[in-house]
Amino acid sequence: WQNVAATEQHTARGADGYTNMRVAPVLAVVLAPRTAPRRRYSPAATARRAASYDDDDDGETYEAAWRRRRVATLKAAPEISVDEVQDLFEPDYLQKRLYERSPESAFGAVFRLEGVVADVEVLPAFVDAWTAVAAEFDYAPPSARDVDYVLRAGVRTEVAVDSVFRWTRDWGAARAAADRYGELVAELGDELEPAPRAGVEPWLRDLRNGNVPCCAVSRLPRKLLDACLGRLNLTDYFDGRVVCAEDDRDRAQQAFLHAAVELGRQPSRVVVFSDSVDDLIAAHEAEMRAVGVVGAHPAYELRVADLVVRDLDELRLANVRKLFADVDFDPLPELEVLLETEAPPVDTLYEDLDDDYDDDGPDFFS
Repeated sequence: WQNVAATEQHTARGADGYTNMRVAPVLAVVLAPRTAPRRRYSPAATARRAASYDDDDDGETYEAAWRRRRVATLKAAPEISVDEVQDLFEPDYLQKRLYERSPESAFGAVFRLEGVVADVEVLPAFVDAWTAVAAEFDYAPPSARDVDYVLRAGVRTEVAVDSVFRWTRDWGAARAAADRYGELVAELGDELEPAPRAGVEPWLRDLRNGNVPCCAVSRLPRKLLDACLGRLNLTDYFDGRVVCAEDDRDRAQQAFLHAAVELGRQPSRVVVFSDSVDDLIAAHEAEMRAVGVVGAHPAYELRVADLVVRDLDELRLANVRKLFADVDFDPLPELEVLLETEAPPVDTLYEDLDDDYDDDGPDFFS
């Protein structure tokens, strides 16, 4: 402040009016109030970050808390990267030692509900739901082919209204129709009659005995998915690890990566069981193994899979180990043995140097 006052007195004595005008910007900069810091995170991102801290446990380690928050962030992310999941669930030394004792526990299994876990016909019920929405909002009813494409491709309901059915380009109206469709689908629980496929329960029991975690992937809402698993008496085998319509995974590859996060396994150590060719290709895109189950497609169309079976009762845990035969869990890397090379004797070196001189050459020391 003394420097500012001295500058003001010095410029006030001058006869030049231009010099007096230069004091105002200096005082404006000095006396200007500090602006509020710029917000770095959006309100939604801030809410998600705050939610991950709500259930903190004072007894957990820093690494466990960081991993739990990172998993919550991945589940809420709109896009999941393969490398990110691969690095997050890299086993440490103790886990590798555990996997040496129990090799099957290092892997995870992902099951497509429709066609693999159960034979459930959802297309007629979903066509009726979309037809009711079209009648309520005064749209043209969709065809069964379009609805089947939406179910198999995992298209979001808003995108289906906008791009597949071409009902409206207004995103708000598409969102309203999608919400109404979700309400109608949630009321279809009594109309679905799932039937378990042959050998699914014994195979799930073998996987549980081998400490292999399992996850169910479906296009159904969570309420219908839980109802189907409850009617099949298979809820305990999945232990709440499911990927459903509420997770908003547009592509099968993203749904499988979300399932890998639920399992807590690297994508390279996860096997996908499905009867769809698109699912098998998506599994390979996620760097997972794929097992094709004959059903919706014949066996020759499932040749993109690593293994093709007619029913799940043909599988054994040895088949899983063969699928991951190239995965090694050696906790200590092998050290290369370097062979020591014998150095030539010192006398030999000097003898070689002496041989380079010619006896008939000039004598520089004479």
